[in-house]
Amino acid sequence: MLSDIEIAQAAEMKPITEIAGKLGLQGEDIIPYGHYKAKLNHKLAKSDKPEGKLILVTAISIYVIGIFKSDSSIFSVLAADFETTGFMNMPKAILNAFTYAGFQCVTLPTMIACGTTMKNKAGCAKAMWISFVMNAVALVLSVFMLMSWQSVYTAVEGGSTIPTLTVCKIIGIPAMVAVYGTCLLLCLISTGVTTIFGFVARFEKLPVFSGIQSAPVRSAIVSAFIIVLSMTISMAGLTNIIKYGYGYCGYLGIAVVVVPFLTVGVYKNRKYCKEHAFANANAEEEAAPAVRSSVRANPVTAD
Repeated sequence: MLSDIEIAQAAEMKPITEIAGKLGLQGEDIIPYGHYKAKLNHKLAKSDKPEGKLILVTAISIYVIGIFKSDSSIFSVLAADFETTGFMNMPKAILNAFTYAGFQCVTLPTMIACGTTMKNKAGCAKAMWISFVMNAVALVLSVFMLMSWQSVYTAVEGGSTIPTLTVCKIIGIPAMVAVYGTCLLLCLISTGVTTIFGFVARFEKLPVFSGIQSAPVRSAIVSAFIIVLSMTISMAGLTNIIKYGYGYCGYLGIAVVVVPFLTVGVYKNRKYCKEHAFANANAEEEAAPAVRSSVRANPVTAD
């Protein structure tokens, strides 16, 4: 009886592209790593994810209910705040907006590892506007709700770590508390999985792992390290993480991501577009004679 190693040595390896073709996969469906292995493109998964829409719609519904259930009108709260401070807090508000944007940009490297290059500017513009509208609506409604209930959840003894959850409990709708808790858990899981996947894709090929031939083992090591690091940081407490971590990560994101993107990134993007536009034009010119020859060789006749 042959051993496992003898069976493996006797087997004839086939190119991954040949195997992918037998499965009905196209060139864009796989990301080759050498001749004999590849990763599947994430686009093979369903792009229309009902769970993502469910979380967004549920969150927006909670914010709207919170706004209308509040004893204080958002307009009265804004008027009272403006009467007290005027535009004094405007510079701080603008800084906080950029800090929040910078904090969100910290996750860009992991998202890039999970994504693919878009084909044209129209697709980029469409994705940008959809994301902008979705985030803007959710953020504005959440801010309005929290401002309407600010005097309530700030009066909670010891403070409120998750104000939205506190508001849901005060409103007194048990189903609302359960739904928000479920959505919060799903958000944490989806963020954690995406972040870990991004780190694995980015760091599993470092030279330090060159001695480990098994890809699953390398992935497991990187995943375990990220999980342990995250759990260690979580011991600081959610309040401290939000108070200090978010701010410092925001400044880091502005310096490392936002500023380089708006300066060097614009130049490199334009250079990339010009180079690939020229290459695509040459490819189309080379393909045109072949198409014309094919048409002449196979004329189409109409009855």
